[in-house]
Amino acid sequence: MKKVLLVFALMFIINVGCKKIIDTNPVCACSPIQASFLSLVIKDSSGADLLNPATPGYLNKEKGQIQLYAKDANNAIKQITFGIRQPFSYGSDKFIYYQLTSDEISALAKSIDQVFYLKLGDDKLLELNLEVKNIKVEKLLVNKVAAPFEHPTPSNFTYVNEIFSLKL
Repeated sequence: MKKVLLVFALMFIINVGCKKIIDTNPVCACSPIQASFLSLVIKDSSGADLLNPATPGYLNKEKGQIQLYAKDANNAIKQITFGIRQPFSYGSDKFIYYQLTSDEISALAKSIDQVFYLKLGDDKLLELNLEVKNIKVEKLLVNKVAAPFEHPTPSNFTYVNEIFSLKL
């Protein structure tokens, strides 16, 4: 009888100890946690990748040609951290565009009414609104217009996070 109780107690401890509660959805502790972040491809009118250093006239983060920020109640600017992610592949599938990524902006986006600003170059200022649900950026509005998703090729390519596309 002691062995049966010991087995049940052990199973209970393993079951409870292996769960993480994320937005009331229990997942196994062994499961990868999906982080919420914004991922954005920026292209010119001809479809060229403006974040790629090989593209003529590309936007250089180090030279301050890309700024991502929010304004507080006093109109003070708060810079938001972001990075430029290189193209990536998973097996034989490839995503060929550089992406502007920020996990801080998705953490700050409490509602679709929260306004962020993306300044590209000297004159292009864009207003961004994010809709974040269940730790995932589900919608991106650029100047009040929904940004489309960037669909990688081949079309059966699956990626954990949605990648939005912005065409200037």
